[in-house]
Amino acid sequence: MRNTILGQALAISLLAGLTAGAAQAQTAGPSRDPSTLIAVLADMGARGEMDGREAGQVRLNVVTPGGIFGAEFIGCDEAGRACRALGFSASVDKRTLTLEHLNDFNGRDILCRTVMRGDQVDVRYGLLLADSQTEGDLREHVAVWQRCLGAFAGLAKDPDGFLGSPEE
Repeated sequence: MRNTILGQALAISLLAGLTAGAAQAQTAGPSRDPSTLIAVLADMGARGEMDGREAGQVRLNVVTPGGIFGAEFIGCDEAGRACRALGFSASVDKRTLTLEHLNDFNGRDILCRTVMRGDQVDVRYGLLLADSQTEGDLREHVAVWQRCLGAFAGLAKDPDGFLGSPEE
């Protein structure tokens, strides 16, 4: 069983909002349904594959030409829809990255967060979902996530060079 720290933190913060009834689940906006993200990813040339569902969470592996990352819907109803939040995450081997590198990266970017877990470094991006959000909104969040991945790749490849370069 795979639990992410992001998933745990969002699940705790959203606990009070999980009392939605069946009627609300039927009227949930499209961005709150994991199948919508799967369709958005397909339109973008990627593939979302179900990785698991339990205790209000739906996990996907996302396969792209550039690699694989995870997407986790949190605070979902019993049918795995009407989710309250979404988190993206990717991991790489620590290599030459230090805690100082990660702190400097986190200080430069408010949306993309990095954490060190043993020999792994994770980059994460999370968002709350609302009924008013559309497929287009999800597409924009995926684009932000892609920017996070690009910045993280630059950090992982050459931490000192990346952090020495001017901010975008």
